Amino acid sequence: MEAKKTKLENLFIGDDTSYIIPVYQRNYSWTNKQCKQLFQDLLSIIETDREHFFGSVVLCHIKHNMWSVIDGQQRLTTVSLIWLAMSKLINDGIKQASSTLTDNIHNKFSYESLEDGSIKPRLVHVEKDKSAFAALIEGNEDAFEKDSFITQNFYLFYEWIKNSEHSLTDFYNAIKNLMMVQIEVETKDKPQLIFESLNSTGLALTDGDKIRNFILMNLETNLQKAYYKNYWIDIEKYSNYSGNQKDAQGAVTLFVRDYMTAQTTRIPALRDVYFKFKEFTSHKGLTPEELLGEMKTYSRYLFEIENAATKSSKLNLVLKRLALLEMTVCHPFELKLLDSFYSNKIDEEELCKVLVVVESYIFRRLICDVQTNGLNKIFASLYDVAEKLVQKAHISFYEAICYLLTSRNGSGRFPSDAEFMAALATKNIYKMRAKNKIYTFYRLNAGNNIEGDTSVIDKMLPDENGNVVLSIEHVMPQTLNADWKKSLGGEQKAIRLQEIWEHTIANLTLTGYNSSYSNSSFMTKLKLQTESGLGIGFKYSPLHINEFIKQQTSWGEEQLEARLGELQSEAIEIWKLPISKYKPTVKETESLTLEDESEDFTNTAFIDCYINGEQLPIKQDENWINAFIGIIKYLYREYKFDIQKIANDDSLTFLQNEATKYQNSVLIFDGVYAYLKSSTAVKISILKEVFNELGIEQDALIFHIKRIGGNE
Repeated sequence: MEAKKTKLENLFIGDDTSYIIPVYQRNYSWTNKQCKQLFQDLLSIIETDREHFFGSVVLCHIKHNMWSVIDGQQRLTTVSLIWLAMSKLINDGIKQASSTLTDNIHNKFSYESLEDGSIKPRLVHVEKDKSAFAALIEGNEDAFEKDSFITQNFYLFYEWIKNSEHSLTDFYNAIKNLMMVQIEVETKDKPQLIFESLNSTGLALTDGDKIRNFILMNLETNLQKAYYKNYWIDIEKYSNYSGNQKDAQGAVTLFVRDYMTAQTTRIPALRDVYFKFKEFTSHKGLTPEELLGEMKTYSRYLFEIENAATKSSKLNLVLKRLALLEMTVCHPFELKLLDSFYSNKIDEEELCKVLVVVESYIFRRLICDVQTNGLNKIFASLYDVAEKLVQKAHISFYEAICYLLTSRNGSGRFPSDAEFMAALATKNIYKMRAKNKIYTFYRLNAGNNIEGDTSVIDKMLPDENGNVVLSIEHVMPQTLNADWKKSLGGEQKAIRLQEIWEHTIANLTLTGYNSSYSNSSFMTKLKLQTESGLGIGFKYSPLHINEFIKQQTSWGEEQLEARLGELQSEAIEIWKLPISKYKPTVKETESLTLEDESEDFTNTAFIDCYINGEQLPIKQDENWINAFIGIIKYLYREYKFDIQKIANDDSLTFLQNEATKYQNSVLIFDGVYAYLKSSTAVKISILKEVFNELGIEQDALIFHIKRIGGNE
């Protein structure tokens, strides 16, 4: 096996050089997204005239200048499509090129013209792609296979280059700056096993690894070593805040996503972190050392947040509780808060008050089973929106947070006292996640004491052997013996009470003697002592959460209802619903994305919308039908063939064609229809489906809306 660095262009030098895609390879599958990234990279090369690493290609020699492509066919095919698009632009008279460049594009890189007048492709694809690629070379548009990724991506590059201000020479030179690692293997190296290893190994570079390489690769060797030692080692250490080796591999990727979200209020998909980071750094304008310094600072913030390790003991108490709620979607908001705290923009008291409100918001939603899929967007922008409100309304940051969280509707709502208490009565607390249970019982045991006994947390966490000091006890046991059934009013009533109350908070408490209690009678559990006379029953418990239980002489429906009432009263004080004094004179504008529930758009008025930061050319305050049409028309510019494919697919009904349209469907353009005489929620649901099919992140589309009607 031999590896060497080479220009991609060099792979196509030689009149009879050709590459065969083995049958075990997947079909060509790059989507708009990967093509767009390559096109952006080419534009960057044009502007900087720098070399760009384009991955590796693994080749197995067959004979003479014929090679089997073990790995890299997606990249080689895509560049070939760019050359073919350039060739068509020349033939169509849209872009100009010298005779030498024209000849190179036509005959050297895309295909070889044989003496008999036939054409031999440089790349020979597997059967499904073979005919689509051949049709492009022959230039017969009537024979183009429009459902093929080969054809669709050819048109993408054709349109992008056509609409670009750059010349074909610019793009040609940019492609010449694409560098690859060429790995040549022999048949004895078992190419199939190499292919399987390359495509199924669990040791592929993470986005965090790629980001490290991206920052350090172009630096001088001495700077690479210095920056790695002074910054990157700490970034890796702090990012893996749990300290668990199993979390280490993806820790930096997750941190960078949170860091970028905090900086931009935009949440990159996990699979896009590296690509979005490259865009992010190009706009940020920091030197590598400045960037690494800021990342190191923010990674330390993350470590302090999750390990309650700030310079403030008061703040650490709140952070310790929040960590048990395991709501990592709060990280971008918390990172900005901690940065403001350390730069003296917000003091300790206000910071703690803000986090207590967030704590109540999260826990109430957890108990009420409010869907969490929109929380990441809420916390991505919460800090920046609150800061703007502070400036606009001249209120405190705490007051702004209270207003912004309590004024939300739908899936973003802050549950009321009534909703919270009702949900607490029936919530299966016993089946909650382990840390969530620890949090719940710690807080209830602390009661109205804000600090409480934090040792309860450590006593409920398992030690290295899996043992705990305090565990959850069912007062009415999970297995009812004859004595329990009798004390509960007979078997039928006992079964009914167990179905209603068994795993709810009214029947659960903490004890250090769970195994001793077993399914003993209530009076035994109440007065239990060891052989030496040590009291271990509820009667002797020092825990606040057992105060009501130790005063009872029996346990049944009456006691369960009474204890529930006490716990509910405590709960609405522990997890208070903040009351915002701020009342806007004009209804505030809200931001929603397709990640929000469709029903959240009910009773709203459209103001405007943006895709990836670009405002769509839709009239402000347009009605929702015209707004929908404007969005689809915008998408049609880059996803023409995809949208037509959706409309022509009988199994997908959210867009239709002339033959499949409904009676009241609305024509959008070019024979594409949608049923829009429906509720706003239905229109949003259709957009969700379209975005899913196109592979566009749902939070890429941001709406600005106002509440109307019943929500005023």
